[in-house]
This record gives sequence, structure tokens and C-alpha cells, in this order.
Amino acid sequence: MGRKAQTSTRSPMSFLVGALRQAYLLFFAAITAFPLVWVVISSFKTNRSILGSALSLPDTLHFENYATAATMTKVIVPFTNSIIVTTGAVALNLFLSFAAAFAIARFPSRWLRTVALIFSLGVLIPINSAILPIKLIMTRLGLGNSLPGLIILYAILGLPIGVLVLRSFLLSVPVAIDESARIDGTGWWTILFRIIMPVSQSGIATVAIWQAIMAWNEFLFAILLISSEANRTLQIAIRFFLGMFFFDYGALFAMLVIVIVPIVLVFVIFQERVIAGLTAGAIKG
Repeated sequence: MGRKAQTSTRSPMSFLVGALRQAYLLFFAAITAFPLVWVVISSFKTNRSILGSALSLPDTLHFENYATAATMTKVIVPFTNSIIVTTGAVALNLFLSFAAAFAIARFPSRWLRTVALIFSLGVLIPINSAILPIKLIMTRLGLGNSLPGLIILYAILGLPIGVLVLRSFLLSVPVAIDESARIDGTGWWTILFRIIMPVSQSGIATVAIWQAIMAWNEFLFAILLISSEANRTLQIAIRFFLGMFFFDYGALFAMLVIVIVPIVLVFVIFQERVIAGLTAGAIKG
């Protein structure tokens, strides 16, 4: 009886704590989602409606804003370029990050610990401080004004985060898996890509999503290296669209939706794997 009475007296407080927690989460979720929802709603409004009342709902849906944005920016070309660059950067970054993380996690040595420290320092150093050297190196290598150049650059820029996240995740994978495969005569590359990689999907998804967001949204190096219209990505297309047609706010918001929605959908689809990967890495790392 005493235990039941104690439980009943605690239940109102537990309910209050749970309600406050839910209200807290809903508040910050609303703050996070509001800009995206506002951009989507504004993409269907006219200039007069946007300037008259920015927070009002559109009287009618003006789909012609998307047609204007697609026509003025020739969106097919930059959209295709962004997909090529993002996909290539993700694939190259995952290959390099996974191989490096596997070596650091499975073969601890003084040299590899130094390499891991270098990757850690790479996270702390602001990449903007290396704009001029990167520009000179890319030009000397003949990779300026080219999509392969952006793919290689983005993949390298994402290496520090990729290696650290995958290393933490691989430390949670039992070494016995490697040893059993080695006893059967399996080579290290086969172990890496056919045994360890399938059980590391959560960590790989985490790095892939982060790298995709970075490559899809990156603007500074794209505008610095790309000069031809044929190689422009979506971020550069938005910049030129803003400069030439800044008064057409409806079309501008439509262009922003075209850029934002694909990467948001990718994250929503793979969010469970991303959360699982971050949790596993945090527990072991």
C-alpha cells in the first residue's frame, strides 16, 4: 500500500516533467522548421503578397514561380552538376575515410596515432584560411573550373570528420570478426569491403549524409573555382539568379525550395541510420 501511494503521489510530477519536456522539444522543432515552411509557402506567392504580408498564406498557388526560376537559371544544368558533384564527393570520401578509419582502428601504432591526431586537427583548423593555397593547388593540377576538381576537393575537405566518425564506429565492431576471416585466408580488402562495411552501415550513413549536405550546400570554393556556366552548381546558380532577378521574390523562394528539398528528403529517409551511427560512435568513442 505504501509503495502504491508513493507511486500515485509521484505521477503528477512525472506527468508535468514529461509535458515540459515535450513542450521544450516542440518549441525548438517549430523554430527549426519555421524558416523552411515559410520559404515553401512564399514560393507560391506573388511579390505583392510577400511584401504586403510576409506571414500570410497565398490566396492562390502560383506555380509559375517555379517555371520562372527553372527558366531563368536553366536549372537542369546546375541541378545535374550538383547531383554529380555530391554523389562523386560522397563516394570518394566514403572510400578514403573508411579505409583510413579501418587502418587507424585496427592497426594501432605510433605512426597511425599521429595520423589520427592530424585528422583531429583538421576538424579544428578553419578551412577558409586555406582558400588561396587551395586555389593555387587546384589551378596547378588542372582541376580548376571542372566538376572532378570539386569532387576531389569536397571529398578531401570531409576527410577529418569522416575518419573520426568511422573510427569511433569501427571501434565498436568486434575484432573477432577480422580474426575469423583471416583464419579462413581472407585478405584485408575483402574483410574491409565485404565483411566490415555491411555491419557498419549506420556509421557510413552518418558520414554520407554529412558529406552530402556539405557538398550540396557548399558555395565558397564553387564560386572560387568554377567560372564557366556549363559547370555551375545550384549554389552558384542561386547567386547569379539573385543578382539578376532579385526583385522576383516568389521565383527566388521557388529556387530555394528546389535546392533545399532534395537534401532534406535524403536526410529524412536515412535519419534512423544517422542517429544509430552517432549513438554507436558516441558509446564506443
